[in-house]
Amino acid sequence: MYLFLFLVLILGPGCTDPKEQTVSDALGALSQWFEDTRDDARPPQCHAFGLVKFPDASCEDMAAHAAMIVPASRVIERATPLKCFGPAEKEVCGEFVEVEFLSADRSQRSIRELAVLRRDNGKFRLYWYRSDSLYTELTKRAEQAQSSTEVGQLEAKQERLEAAYNALIGRDPTLYAFVPCIDETASSSKMVGGLLDPDEISFALLTERAQRCPDRFCLTLVGTRLAALCP
Repeated sequence: MYLFLFLVLILGPGCTDPKEQTVSDALGALSQWFEDTRDDARPPQCHAFGLVKFPDASCEDMAAHAAMIVPASRVIERATPLKCFGPAEKEVCGEFVEVEFLSADRSQRSIRELAVLRRDNGKFRLYWYRSDSLYTELTKRAEQAQSSTEVGQLEAKQERLEAAYNALIGRDPTLYAFVPCIDETASSSKMVGGLLDPDEISFALLTERAQRCPDRFCLTLVGTRLAALCP
């Protein structure tokens, strides 16, 4: 906090350089935002447009990870005015200031923080904040979401296969002799013959294809058709 006050006083009212004044204004707003992360009575506010552009972290996420830092440990590495911020697909232009800190958490672990503030209607608001710990948290979330999506896709595929297999058995109970594939994906190296429409599948046809497999033979779904595999 003292470091912020020192910078604000030095770069404050007596400052004639517009860029230095911009940095001073941004640091003052950021200092207050950091203070609010430790005050239950004043929940910190974030720039709404920043939350829309970068929805992977909420304002609560950013505040929670900023609150993990020991305030006195923050050392400003740089404070840079920016005309635009964000990767190409999310870039927005305006009046931004990016601030980088080398800090420490309560366990005395070194933490790097990056904060971006945007000024609208004469007031700076926190637009984007990341720290080493928040990056780690967001990476874990992304991995879990991807894993959950992959599991969901596999389950949906298995459900479709089960439905197609049950339809086959309902039409011709002798096809029970041929099992569905579990966790197998069709490929040219595994497939025996071409894809089959469910209506053309018969016990004799599958028996002929199964004889070409020395070990294991099963059926999987490719779109709306079935493939015979030697996995």
